[in-house]
Amino acid sequence: MQAMHLSSLIDPNLVFLQNELDDLHEIYEFMSQQITERYPLSESQEIIVDKLSQRSLDDGILFPTGVAIPHLHLDNFNDTVIAVLVPVKPIKTPHGVIKIFVMVMNGTNDNSLYLKILRSLIKISKDTQFYNELLLKKSANSFIQFLGKGDFTVKETVTVTDLMERRTISIKKDDKIRDLGELYNDHDINYIPVLGDDGKVIGEVVLMDYLMSGFPNYTKFIHTLNFLKSFEPFEKLIKMGEESVGSIMRPVGVAITPETSIYEALYVMNKNGRHEVPIIENGYVLGVISIRNIFRKVVRG
Repeated sequence: MQAMHLSSLIDPNLVFLQNELDDLHEIYEFMSQQITERYPLSESQEIIVDKLSQRSLDDGILFPTGVAIPHLHLDNFNDTVIAVLVPVKPIKTPHGVIKIFVMVMNGTNDNSLYLKILRSLIKISKDTQFYNELLLKKSANSFIQFLGKGDFTVKETVTVTDLMERRTISIKKDDKIRDLGELYNDHDINYIPVLGDDGKVIGEVVLMDYLMSGFPNYTKFIHTLNFLKSFEPFEKLIKMGEESVGSIMRPVGVAITPETSIYEALYVMNKNGRHEVPIIENGYVLGVISIRNIFRKVVRG
């Protein structure tokens, strides 16, 4: 794979720096209007804005470094158009802080260029000094020229740290099972690491462990559970609410490192029947990678 320089793909007329807009819908309207005025897209500005507005920021759009990449794959469009907007002040949202918008419009036939753009943006934004200086540029030409100075070679693969959820939700083994249930409900997640007093991971609980804790152990060896009353296991689960998480947690069975590629992560998840896997370094959980992350940010992206 050859080096990727975004500077050669960005039209100076589509670079908007120190912009006063701070509403996402208005930003989408403004950027899509500028694009449709200069390029013959296959869909109208109204349709583009509507489609972008329907997507949540955590749906493959906002990355941990503050790069928001609203993007669409358009039918009957054989080009790739990139627009950039840097707000005067970072925009705080429930999903994170946005420092820069990079809107990408490309055709549906080939996603390879979009993936190269995505990888380049992630890599650039991780070079803190370069990234911060880039965001301070005052003119489109100086922005593009500075971007061109960065010798950013696109990686063949994306690592799990590029796409992971930097999840801080965890629980202690002495906490109550009732507290665990509230975390699952409040945050709509399936995996929670169990941490020791030093902050290092000592175990894990997946949602299925929580639900199955209401079933007697002997039912694991019986092929049918027809003899159980409809709600008997869940009644037991409710009664177990005051017991400790340590009573149902298990050792971390599957974990990957920050350098693991997305392809390796998929292999590990498929092999072990897991939908979510923690990224662990020196005993600390850096985040969680899930099938949903990969689907939304790479496949559907």
